[in-house]
Amino acid sequence: MNIKFKMPKFGRKLTGSGMVRELLLTTLATTISIILTFGTAYFLDQRQADKARRQTAMMLIHDIDVSIALLDRMAEGEEEQKAAIQYVIDHLDQMDSLPEDTIYTAMSMLGTLFSDDKYFDDAKEKVFNSSQDTWKNLDDVSFVDNMESFYESRHHLEALMTQSLQWKYPMSQEESRDMAVEINSNRQPPVKTYIAVLREKLKDPKIRYYIDYSAYRARILRQYAQAWKRLSDRNKFIMNIEDEELTEYIKKSQRSGRTVANADIIGHWEKDLSGKDVQYYDFMKPDSFSIKLKSHYDNPFYSGAIVITYTFGGKWMIKGDSLMLTYSPASVKAEVDRSGITYRAEMRDSVESFIARYFQVKQLTEIGRQQFESKKDTFAVSTNKAADKIEMVVGRSGESDNDRITSFYLKRIKDSVK
Repeated sequence: MNIKFKMPKFGRKLTGSGMVRELLLTTLATTISIILTFGTAYFLDQRQADKARRQTAMMLIHDIDVSIALLDRMAEGEEEQKAAIQYVIDHLDQMDSLPEDTIYTAMSMLGTLFSDDKYFDDAKEKVFNSSQDTWKNLDDVSFVDNMESFYESRHHLEALMTQSLQWKYPMSQEESRDMAVEINSNRQPPVKTYIAVLREKLKDPKIRYYIDYSAYRARILRQYAQAWKRLSDRNKFIMNIEDEELTEYIKKSQRSGRTVANADIIGHWEKDLSGKDVQYYDFMKPDSFSIKLKSHYDNPFYSGAIVITYTFGGKWMIKGDSLMLTYSPASVKAEVDRSGITYRAEMRDSVESFIARYFQVKQLTEIGRQQFESKKDTFAVSTNKAADKIEMVVGRSGESDNDRITSFYLKRIKDSVK
């Protein structure tokens, strides 16, 4: 049914009833126009508010999920370290013949050079607690209560991990530093120092106490992770958020440029590294790539730096917003340039011994080939408008289960690397 409104014709004579009818029609048309205008604006505002609400909710849910992933990794690390150090304890008389990776893993259980007073990134929590827009967007009381419970629980766990003797490393940072200094100035391989330290430390009842509580720490970490998983699932249910929608939100929120096409990536690129180290990427048609990495190594034994140049390559492919690299172990080559170092005459034996142990081309090449055996990398990639810089992100691809997100940038260079 079509309804037509007849607008008044001004300038003609109207009777009393005609004037009333024209006035009513004019009022009705104006009212409908106002309703349509403000109704549409209200609809758009509500739609925008709902979008902001869901994005805020997904940001906070993702904060829970990232914390869960961290606890899972910590629990796995705790179990691996306990297995390694228990193996060492059971074979104290054969420590010199134990695998080096077992010694390293066992040693990592006792201490670190890094502070252990901060485990979680609280940036999202600060937004939740301080932003009025966040509270305005999150109008579901249950969701807000769940987030408050999560952050309170996370604070409690962090306090336990940083203050309880059952959680704090038995070796202080000062002891770890002294051990690093000894390794740096010692002519023998680091594993020898670790074995000597383990032999001494494993006699200490306090350290045995810390080791014995490893299963307790892993259990607590998994219990907290399970509790947080329930809160995450509950919040997804409350907000009707599916895992696929959350994954897509994470990818979009962390992308800072436009999606890269095949033609965008072909060419020569330089990775921004700190200091004198440099890395070049060369993406060629149709699907091969080559990477050259120059690393500088200094040492108290000598002045200057030894330069190691690694060259390796393989195949590349763009799929969606992801760049996939498949490495070829056979492509790995290593070069050693020691021309830039000088040393005192009395340090000659130390320097030559150090170089012979760590900087042999054949040994470096073999290590590199072993590292790239069956190795593949997936990066989420995007480019800026000028297409002269690429952002590469580890842990953001839809195919990746890696929750640790790190990024680096490639800038385009005109000439191929010689």
